[in-house]
Amino acid sequence: MQNLTGKRVVITGGSQGLGLAMVEALTACGANVIAMSRDRANLSSAERAGAAVIAGDATDATLMNKVVREEVPDVLILNAGARLPIKPIDEQNWDEFSTVWNTDVKAGLVGIQAALCTPMKRGSRVLVMSSGAAMVLAVPFIEPDDLSLSGGYVGAKRMLWFMAHSANKVSRDRDLGILFQVLAPMQLIPGTTIGHEVAAVCAAIEGVSIEKFVLQRYGSVLRPAQIGEQVVELLSNPLYRQGVAYGFRNNCDLQLLDVSFSKALAF
Repeated sequence: MQNLTGKRVVITGGSQGLGLAMVEALTACGANVIAMSRDRANLSSAERAGAAVIAGDATDATLMNKVVREEVPDVLILNAGARLPIKPIDEQNWDEFSTVWNTDVKAGLVGIQAALCTPMKRGSRVLVMSSGAAMVLAVPFIEPDDLSLSGGYVGAKRMLWFMAHSANKVSRDRDLGILFQVLAPMQLIPGTTIGHEVAAVCAAIEGVSIEKFVLQRYGSVLRPAQIGEQVVELLSNPLYRQGVAYGFRNNCDLQLLDVSFSKALAF
């Protein structure tokens, strides 16, 4: 196991939800964490957890280049993202449909480019927050109808996954020694703002409570703190330097997703 004490970690979208859970877990392990969010007032919880904070937009290339250059992180976690419209496709305008592309994907591209072009130091890692929704029409299979209210979310989260692979190729070609990996929660997480909103809409459609909907769909509840703990495991256990995409489930070890994808291609 690798000791994370003193490691410098920058987390975008670090003011709430999964970002804050990672801030709390990593600072508890002794890492020097810098949490980013657009609104300075929202970063108070990260500060209480012991993190330094930066107010700014993760889609701003100038800012992200400056952060990577000046903070010199060992780990950059690209977690900033937007909420979903949660409507059928015929009720969404283009701005609503493309919200996640203009935030999550743009912030992912800007962060990845900052890591490659600065560049980050050899042996550093970039973790890109994707989603189990990226597994629609893939292996393991998720029914498309289950995410029919998600607009452009599914494609955006799959694109982030693909971008990590593309970034790894650049890193190899240029001998940079930077590893890009994907984080993909494989369950709806009602403890986050977006997870609660999606669960509430789906539960209302089925006429059940949010908790009952989540338990019926997944059999258990995945909590933000568990994601934080497993990110610590991912970063501290050398076994997880193998592979690109890892899935998170309640009461399960990290699941290497790219293995399933590779096996599917063999058929």
